[in-house]
Amino acid sequence: MKSLLRLFLFGFFLILVTDLYSEVHRHSEMDKTLLSTWNKTFPVPYTKILKRDLAGKGVLYYRKNSKKSVYIYSFVVFLPLYSEEGEKAVQKEGGREVKLKLIYDPSSDEDKYTIELGEFDEIYDAKGIIRWIR
Repeated sequence: MKSLLRLFLFGFFLILVTDLYSEVHRHSEMDKTLLSTWNKTFPVPYTKILKRDLAGKGVLYYRKNSKKSVYIYSFVVFLPLYSEEGEKAVQKEGGREVKLKLIYDPSSDEDKYTIELGEFDEIYDAKGIIRWIR
């Protein structure tokens, strides 16, 4: 009887944990999402993703408060130089690497994905609860 109860509790816990992490994707699975979010946010496209997962630890789980948690993916993309000819952006030689964070907020009703440019900081906020996933 005890073994049956243990087996049931283990199965229930396994299903609960699997469901919790099912919405978290790997960095490689987020390429299309990054591209579409970038195109909605910025007027010029990046040419390629140079690096994924800058810290090498996986996806950063960050709890903003008791009701809101986000998942943070880190990338480095190559952004070419552009010049303006008339009202059209024309790509030029050269460019630069841009570090960014793709933030997934499953509780958001409008935009579930946003982009923040800048340096990736492991200590995102001292008050938030931070955990690495995958």
